[in-house]
Amino acid sequence: MKNTLILLLSIITFNKIVCSQPDNNLNYRSPLEIPLIFAANFGELRTNHFHMGVDYKTKHVEGMKIFSVQDGYVSRIKVSSYGYGKAIYINHPEGVTSVYAHCSLFKGKIDSIVKFYQHLQESFEIDIELTADEIKVKKGQVIALSGNTGGSTAPHLHFELRDTKTETALNPLKFGYKIKDSKSPKLSHLKIYSLSKEGYIASDKSFKYKLSLTNSIYFPEQKTIYIPINFLPENGGLGFSFDAYDPYDLSYNKLGIYESKLIINDELMFETKIDSISFDHTRYINTYTDFHEFSNNRRNYHKSFKNLNNPLTIYNDKKNGIIKVKLGDTLNIDYQIFDTEKNKSDVSFKIIITENNEKNYAVTNFTDDDFININKPSYFFNKDSSIKIKAKENTFYEPISFKIKEKNSSSDFTFGEKNVPIQKQIDIHIDINKLNSSILNKYYLTVNDRYLETMISDSTLSVKSKYLGDFRLKTDTIPPKIRQKNFTNNNVSTYNKIRWEIVDTNSGILDYDIYIDDKWQILEYEYKNNTVTFNIPNSLKGQKEVKIVVTDNCSNIQVWKKKLIF
Repeated sequence: MKNTLILLLSIITFNKIVCSQPDNNLNYRSPLEIPLIFAANFGELRTNHFHMGVDYKTKHVEGMKIFSVQDGYVSRIKVSSYGYGKAIYINHPEGVTSVYAHCSLFKGKIDSIVKFYQHLQESFEIDIELTADEIKVKKGQVIALSGNTGGSTAPHLHFELRDTKTETALNPLKFGYKIKDSKSPKLSHLKIYSLSKEGYIASDKSFKYKLSLTNSIYFPEQKTIYIPINFLPENGGLGFSFDAYDPYDLSYNKLGIYESKLIINDELMFETKIDSISFDHTRYINTYTDFHEFSNNRRNYHKSFKNLNNPLTIYNDKKNGIIKVKLGDTLNIDYQIFDTEKNKSDVSFKIIITENNEKNYAVTNFTDDDFININKPSYFFNKDSSIKIKAKENTFYEPISFKIKEKNSSSDFTFGEKNVPIQKQIDIHIDINKLNSSILNKYYLTVNDRYLETMISDSTLSVKSKYLGDFRLKTDTIPPKIRQKNFTNNNVSTYNKIRWEIVDTNSGILDYDIYIDDKWQILEYEYKNNTVTFNIPNSLKGQKEVKIVVTDNCSNIQVWKKKLIF
């Protein structure tokens, strides 16, 4: 009995710690009825974006009840095979919108209205906006079940809070959704850069040091680092970045850091704090981090400087982190990082600026005419102008210099490098006069083997790309493939759902439909396993003709047809 009482008290205490309610006036409840354990936190570094919410674990299973965190109304419902999968948006009177993503299914009136619009639009994928009078919800009302839909790689709930008016994502941990966290952030490496006065990396070389923990402080291998003056451009300075992450008590997941400070000779030189992030700005993660370290080595280097073209609002704008120095200067560096529970870690080292040495650091001030002006539109052409590329202003994060490089095929070319990120889409136009006119609608363009939505009009093939690298013009005349997946004979009367595998190895799947006796029905697509699923309604009985129609991005169509007994 005593052990049972102790266990009960421990469970109650645990739930108070990890399921604590918001400690502000909004008084939001938990979106789940199980303890809140993080798989990912707000602002965590991802490919081409910050993580704009928090991911809560659901015990490795689907089907956990999801609750509205406050009174409000459903303002938007989106169903997609990608991204957030099945997602609900609820507007609350306080001017905050809560978002619940990767759901497995919707509940009540939400489910009914989704099915209505899916049948109305004859599409599994929908994106609908609703008025305040259509679906009102109460705090604690079950709105959906958790799942693994869309771009999710394991069952969990992706939960967001947004400013309703601006749709800026807000850090839920600042709204009282606490976690048990007694662990300080961890660091592993330091990098030192040569920067132009605008904050652009001015040398193709950097100094990198491994960090180790001694008496609660991180130090590089050399506690005093000597930097030659010829490492720096004229009117430029030094910049630093730190490879860091935040652990916490209830999981092995590596979370993102919340706050950082760079202090040099007792003066605050740079500061970040991730309380909110605009969706318009999230791709600027590519200039917040050391992109090359992230893409090539999966290292999370947080820059403690920023360039002129970085609009992220996570910075204290009083300082840009570009450290101006002169020969003989000594810099006492203290870098501090914090999590939302105020756990702190420090890096300490000294830098001395020394005389020039013989090493050539290839320093540039970006004054060469070959470097594009990133604040203006840029235009690129191949030799005969059959390939034309336009980049809008602020497409590139830093001044770069490259041209269109044609390959053996007149329509295959390289533009930039695939490990160089861009903020905006570039417009590409290719003259199609040399192409086979009888199959023009079968041509498509790829970048690094990634399909690009291709438009052909008049004498031009046009695409938009958010990636640089190797571009190839291909044709696709082969229709997709369809095969039965979880049933073998025609009698499926004992099944709740039946599945097919659909595959297109060329341009990719564009559309998928199912017809029962020529009547359109809802067919769910899961791109992660190339599967479409038909959930059989209880009312469907007897022998019916079933037809699956799959279309790829080059309008090639495949049809599967058979009579099944339900």
